[in-house]
This record gives sequence, C-alpha cells and structure tokens, in this order.
Amino acid sequence: MKRAVVFSILALSTMVGSASAAILASDMGVFGDANAVYEKQFTYNPATMGAILTIQTYGFGGSSNAPGGKNAAGQVIAAGGFDPVIALYSGGINGGGSQVAFNDDQNGTPTFTACGAGSGALAGGLCRDSRLVFNNLAAGTYSLVLTAIGNAPPALENGSYSNGGTFGVFNANYAVDVVAIPEPMTSMLLGIGLLGLAGLTRVRRRS
Repeated sequence: MKRAVVFSILALSTMVGSASAAILASDMGVFGDANAVYEKQFTYNPATMGAILTIQTYGFGGSSNAPGGKNAAGQVIAAGGFDPVIALYSGGINGGGSQVAFNDDQNGTPTFTACGAGSGALAGGLCRDSRLVFNNLAAGTYSLVLTAIGNAPPALENGSYSNGGTFGVFNANYAVDVVAIPEPMTSMLLGIGLLGLAGLTRVRRRS
C-alpha cells in the first residue's frame, strides 16, 4: 500500500509539472524605420495548447526583469528598444481580419504590474513594454502586429497605419513572445483522472 501511495504522488507531480508552455512565436529583430511593422500569423487552439495565451514584448525593458531573465526562446534581450504597441487580429496576414485587442504599456490587461516583472522598467521607472493576456480565446488563425508608438494599428488587419511612429531616444530593436500556457488546475485534474484510471485497472487485474 505504501508503495502504491508513493507512486501515485510521484506520478501526479510529474503530470502536473509536465504541463509546459507552447511557444507560438519568440522573435526578435531590428526595424529599418519607425513606421515598420512586424507581423506574425499563428494558429491557436486553447484545448490543445493551453487556455491562457500571453503576448509579451521585451524590446523596451529587455528580459532582464522578466521571470527568469530570458524570453521564451531562452535568449536574454537587452533593454533599450523603442516603445512598442501591439494588436491582435482575427485571420491570417493580408486577410483583412478585425482587431481583437490592442495594447500599449499593459493598460487594461489582467496582469498589469507597474514596473514589475516583464513590464519593462527602464528610464526612470517608465514601463512601456506591452502585454496581452487571453483566457480561452477562440480557436483559430490570428495575426499579431507590433510597431512603434505613434504608428497606430488600424481597425482591420490590412488597413492603413497612421505613419507617425517614433523611436525617440531609443534604438530600433524589438522582441516579442506568443506563448500558450495550460491552466494549473486543468493539468492537475487531468493527472488525477489518469491516476484514477490506472488504479481502476490495477484493481481489475487483482480481481
């Protein structure tokens, strides 16, 4: 009995701990001008990838103040990039999808932290990295755009930008992650369910 209990605890810990993030994008680069636009198309399914989808930029504050000090690809992003704005659109690139969400400086996001981890604390406490967080966003194809502050993203994916972008005193570097994470409770319930099936099978074998 003791051996079975220990096995169950170890198995549950392994299953819960194995719920890893799905990296849909972890990109970095340098803009040629302040009105340039980074655009990334990806397919997302909360049922298979994880219910929580997070889009986080690191260009302004770098990843030194993010959890672990690295982006999703394992790279340390140096601080000093321009102030970014991001927007998410339904559908693929050049599909003309509607804007799902927009963010500048994390305002209005569930995970807003004033100059906290991942917020981009730089230049006397300015927090200008952007973040979008979704819980159970509908499955489908989406397009993420990132550009410099002042170059406002349009209402439709293939619409016109304002072309007022500026780097200010900062450099042209950008960095962004798109990561899906399973909810801890969902993973735990899955583990418990699998353990229950394993226990039922064992009882049937004994009988």
